[in-house]
Amino acid sequence: MRKATPFHIYNYVNYNCNAYLSIAIGRVFLFFTLLISLSALGQTRPIDSLLQKLSETKSDSSLVHILERLSYEYLYYKPDSALVYIDEALELSKKNEYQLGLAKTYNRKGTYYIVKSQYPQAIEEFQKALPYYKQIADSTGISESLGNLGVLDFYLRDYDEALYNFQEAITYLDTVAQFETYTKYLSNLSGVYREKKQLDSALYYARRSLSYSEKLDDKRLLSVSYFNLGTAYFFLEDYDKAISNLDEAIKLDRIPIQFSILAKSYKSLSYTILGDKNKAAAELEGLEQKALAINDQYVTLRFYEAKQKLLETEGRIAEALEYAQKYIKLNDEIHNREQINILQNIKVKYATEERIYENRLLNQEADLRNLQLQNQRYAIWAVAILVFLFLILFLILYQLYSYKSDANKKLKEKQEILNENNRSLELINTQKDNLFSIVAHDVRSPISSILSSTQFLNSHFEEFTIEEIRHLAKGLEDQAETLNSLIQGVLIWAKSQMNGFDFHIQEVKVDELISGTLKAEETALNRKNLQIFQKIEKDRIIKTDYQVLQVIARNFLSNAIKFTPVGGNITFELLEKANFYHFRVTDTGRGMTSEEIKKVLVDQKRYSIKGTENEPGNGIGLILCQEIATKIGGRLEVESSPGEGSTFVYVFPNNYQPEKN
Repeated sequence: MRKATPFHIYNYVNYNCNAYLSIAIGRVFLFFTLLISLSALGQTRPIDSLLQKLSETKSDSSLVHILERLSYEYLYYKPDSALVYIDEALELSKKNEYQLGLAKTYNRKGTYYIVKSQYPQAIEEFQKALPYYKQIADSTGISESLGNLGVLDFYLRDYDEALYNFQEAITYLDTVAQFETYTKYLSNLSGVYREKKQLDSALYYARRSLSYSEKLDDKRLLSVSYFNLGTAYFFLEDYDKAISNLDEAIKLDRIPIQFSILAKSYKSLSYTILGDKNKAAAELEGLEQKALAINDQYVTLRFYEAKQKLLETEGRIAEALEYAQKYIKLNDEIHNREQINILQNIKVKYATEERIYENRLLNQEADLRNLQLQNQRYAIWAVAILVFLFLILFLILYQLYSYKSDANKKLKEKQEILNENNRSLELINTQKDNLFSIVAHDVRSPISSILSSTQFLNSHFEEFTIEEIRHLAKGLEDQAETLNSLIQGVLIWAKSQMNGFDFHIQEVKVDELISGTLKAEETALNRKNLQIFQKIEKDRIIKTDYQVLQVIARNFLSNAIKFTPVGGNITFELLEKANFYHFRVTDTGRGMTSEEIKKVLVDQKRYSIKGTENEPGNGIGLILCQEIATKIGGRLEVESSPGEGSTFVYVFPNNYQPEKN
């Protein structure tokens, strides 16, 4: 047995939808007339409202829209009445050359021919509508026309083309503002995927259209969504869900008659497969007359299939054979290849006519542009002479302006060079002063220590033994060597910094650096009997700039000695936290107030007071250390309270990478 004709599909355009439905064109039975009348009751209210507006409206363009809307309201139960309103709207649109009206009425006339099963005429009308929509850039109208063509592609069983047209139609929609039309296209996509046997996609789009239909409270679209969902489940052989969804579709009073008959046929098939013959028979009761009355071959075909299956299950073989023969005969008629080829040829023919319509509109547009160009040409000649005179004057003025501009530009460039040189000179002077201050600060302590030792030796020379003098001389020699090494290192580093800070990252043994720093201050430490504690593991190696760490360590130690009373303690620590080293020097000295800390580290003001033994200071050491620490990506921190000692912290990165010039 050959494959049956495709399912019906539900496509909406021009505010609403076109159903791919074949309404009866012949005599209908009495009970069918009653069903149509009941359905018509739902149409009365909007029709009355539109007729009232029609009697009150004077504008031709508004009349066109009301007539077109009236035609839609009549379309599905009184199609011939709908045609009257369509023709009247079309006449008014032609009279007023109203392109939007022409597009909408041609489009609506196409839907009328679909309802009447006159598909060639439908194609013609849709092809007439599309170029008008494109001419006025009406994306909604383009979407509607593409949707209608998708319906016809579906009828021709060109499911790939139908899928393409429906998807293209959606791209022209504002899915929020045109939510209703978008929902109806989703319903159509479900039908296309079902015929392509892509049932998961059919279910997906059926569920989406069902969800959106409930939000819209559109009973007709809701019934079709339930129908699509039920038939998808039928082909997935989930018959219980198929029956449940088809039953929901039938319950809705606005379900189109074709979908109602199809839903009952598929319910009967489901019950037959499940073995419930009584329910299967109940669904088909009185259905044959309705199917024949609407003259829809596919609906009738599906009824024949359901009836034949039921009779065969009941063992009524002769009657089952009769319906099987009816099915085969009707199916052969539906699948007559000549008929399909003729319709496909018609489609190609009217695609050509669409291009003719588009070319005609383009030619009209070209004529209009030519007329506009001719009018513009006269104005251009009049302006050209005036422009020529102004051009000569402009060239003279421009030449004068160019000479002046070039001179000003050269002067400005020289001024900028001079300003840049001045800024560079000021920066160099500042760096020079800072570096000299660092050198003076770092060298002062060792020199003071040597001076103190020589003064002590000179004052008490006669009191020393030869052995004590040798010991003191050896100490002076060590201090001098330390000073010499310190001066050489500081001078080399200062020289390297004359054109800006230039850091050299290397491996540094921290305990050796601290030992060297302590040795330079040995005399001062002994004089005040200060105790040193190192909480840094032996041979601890870090990567940083040796000179920077040494300068800051000496400064921290110098301050600690200065402000720690006799017998006090000084502690060195090195911690590592979150990619930063924390080099800490803690003393048990006088401490600092928050105002003093702010002056030095925040305001960066020179602030100096004498030490516990009246040691002098210049107040610039911490300021310079703060500047150097900032340049290397670090900072200084102070933890202190008056009378409780101070902790000076140098925080610097453990992975500093010097910038490459």
